[in-house]
Amino acid sequence: MRSALAVAAFLLTCASPLAADLASKPPVPPLPSVGPSFSFTGYGWASAIDGRGSTLPPLPAADLDLSFGDILKNMNGALMGSAEMRMGNWSFLADAMFSQVTPGGSLPGPYFSSAEVRTRTLTLQSGVLYRLHSDETFDLDVGAGLRFWNLDNELKISPGSLNREIDYSHSENWLDPVLAARMTARLSGPWSVTVAGDIGGFNIGSKLTWQAVGTVNYQWNQNWEFRTGYRALYVDYRKDDFLYDTTMHGPILAATYRF
Repeated sequence: MRSALAVAAFLLTCASPLAADLASKPPVPPLPSVGPSFSFTGYGWASAIDGRGSTLPPLPAADLDLSFGDILKNMNGALMGSAEMRMGNWSFLADAMFSQVTPGGSLPGPYFSSAEVRTRTLTLQSGVLYRLHSDETFDLDVGAGLRFWNLDNELKISPGSLNREIDYSHSENWLDPVLAARMTARLSGPWSVTVAGDIGGFNIGSKLTWQAVGTVNYQWNQNWEFRTGYRALYVDYRKDDFLYDTTMHGPILAATYRF
């Protein structure tokens, strides 16, 4: 009996330091996911347009100075969104913008009664970014991509006393290679700032194109992030009598869902 009590006392004495050591160690955190992550962003861009264009040759080039209010009065619809897949240090991005604007008005003189111009603009962009640097302060990504443009314009002149209608259309497509970079700096709490841009064209598609975006971001929860900022997109494309040398610029508001 005394020997059994001695053995039990010895085992308890040895187990006590082991139990204390186990209790003092923090739990092991779960391993991070090695699979891809996805994000989808819907955004609205209140863009004005400045520049010069001749998108219905042989009509002469005209200066463009349209505020967002001018465009909104004649807008028939718009769709804008982007997506990103991230795997390790690599990100694969896609962005799409479509809009249709139909300005019109009456014509002086008896021969024709009114004129209407329908403009459809489609911009599709894809790219690949590689993360060069990441810490608790900021992330830096660099990469390259392609930006596709489609401009489809139609002019309709309604008949007057001449009893003749004019319907003329012209469409142009081109593809621009671009070099891109993006930096996100983390501020206090859920706030951060993102600056991104690209430059390209290089006379392969357009003569020159560039883009710059700056946003202030608020991380609402693990999945949702809201952004507000400013965006500018420039392109100078020329082919024969077709000219589109414009800058689109204005405030942007976006919501991103990640999973």
